Amino acid sequence: RTCVERQGLCTPRGAQPPTAARKLRGRPAMSPPTARRRSLAPAGALRCLASAVLAGSALGQIRLQSPESLVQKFSETQGRIEGSTATFGAPFYGQRYLGQLVYAETKGKNHCESDDYELPEDSSKGTVQDSEAREVKLLKIVLVKRGLCSFVKKVNVAQEKGAHAVVIVDKPDSNNTRHDIRRIIVADDGNGSSVDIPSILVSREDGAPLIDAARETPAGKGQVIVELAWDVPTDHVVMVDMWMSSGAQGSLMFLREWAPMRRALNDALKFKPHYYVFGMQESSEFAHLCSDRSAKFCTEDPDGPGPITGAMVLEEDVRQLCIHEHYKVARSDSTLVGMSAGAVEWAQQYWDYVEALLDTCPLDGQDPARRFGRECSEGLMRQKGIDVAWVQECVRTTADAKLTNERENTAWSPRALRINGWRYSGQLDAETVTRAICAGFIHQPKACEKLTEPVMPVLQNIVQPAGGVGLGSFVMSLLVVACFALAALMFYKRSLTRHIHSALREEVMLEVQQQMDSYKMLS
Repeated sequence: RTCVERQGLCTPRGAQPPTAARKLRGRPAMSPPTARRRSLAPAGALRCLASAVLAGSALGQIRLQSPESLVQKFSETQGRIEGSTATFGAPFYGQRYLGQLVYAETKGKNHCESDDYELPEDSSKGTVQDSEAREVKLLKIVLVKRGLCSFVKKVNVAQEKGAHAVVIVDKPDSNNTRHDIRRIIVADDGNGSSVDIPSILVSREDGAPLIDAARETPAGKGQVIVELAWDVPTDHVVMVDMWMSSGAQGSLMFLREWAPMRRALNDALKFKPHYYVFGMQESSEFAHLCSDRSAKFCTEDPDGPGPITGAMVLEEDVRQLCIHEHYKVARSDSTLVGMSAGAVEWAQQYWDYVEALLDTCPLDGQDPARRFGRECSEGLMRQKGIDVAWVQECVRTTADAKLTNERENTAWSPRALRINGWRYSGQLDAETVTRAICAGFIHQPKACEKLTEPVMPVLQNIVQPAGGVGLGSFVMSLLVVACFALAALMFYKRSLTRHIHSALREEVMLEVQQQMDSYKMLS
């Protein structure tokens, strides 16, 4: 229940239930997740728990701006509220945005249906001055209550109503404290791919005052203004850990799309791949998931009843670990070496290989030479200049050690990303991940300016100068007008002086001429 409302699985974004569960529906046998939990030793369970708790959570930060009465209620936290960021949607990594909190009373469906509530029509027309004294439009940040349906459903409904972000308030009868909320995974229910906006789960004690304030200050009678931010721990070198499966199409698609961005950051980034491995009790029923009948090393079967098995995926996991281990090199020419605990490393052949794997060796290939597996993999390695014999020997001699290490160092999800020891949340797409990584640098590399757009697409029509003129613009306009007026006055003065001098000369010459004419007449 800490993962998905009224559902028992923490499912990664867009993923289906575990393959074995799909294959064994209708059988009385135990599913692999259950088998895994039964076979975990206490030490392994503690390591799993520690890896999830010690990694910093992807906390969304809400900084209260107004009204002052609401800010004072959070004086102990300096007006700041932290919540757990959803694993779906696109948080504003590296950016800060001002928004207006909006709340609408539910008609009984707890914000789960489109006809359950109506937002004020003008709730997103407010403006406020930003740090540069410009008038900017406010985001519409919708408050909803937790319960009755999944997190994704609530956020999707709010998005359809024009929300740019959603704050989910924990249930009224919940005992979760502020600290507890940080450990809750706001997981995808399998439909999160349709969500483009960020969402945050906050505790009841933090969310109740926000709802009360939004009720008391409806549109036109005041605004509850907050700032949204997602801060990533910073360092000179950003360390990225990624947990994945070499047989998962989603993982392969991400690696293919992110590879060009990874290359652009190869002087300032250290990447470490991890692979999803688990163990079960010895059983022949799940042999298709494991390397052998001992079931010490198992993983997902990516194609159900198809020809690809868990053993083939485990072998590919080890191949990729060997390739990365053999070809990673320290970037000795980097000016960042020695400034951070994590040295800058780059494995060009690894990225060339994983970038091409999905297209060269697809899961549904008809010919074994063009389908996921050893034969296709070795052909691709030869194309990319990888020493096939060395990789084969590495797999033969180190497979058990590598798989044991992967099994004992799991993350909070089979698909997970950690940046500088901090748990990433949001869509696993190249643009959003790169934005989060660039936010993790003390001094951003120049490549970050080219890799990320200054404004996220969902906000391009919202966070921009409004129709009014800000104080800074007004003062600047006055200065410009004053300068033009002063220049015009100086020019006019010079022109007038010249005109007067010219007129005086003409008068003098005329007077002299008249006097000369009079003298001639007398003579």
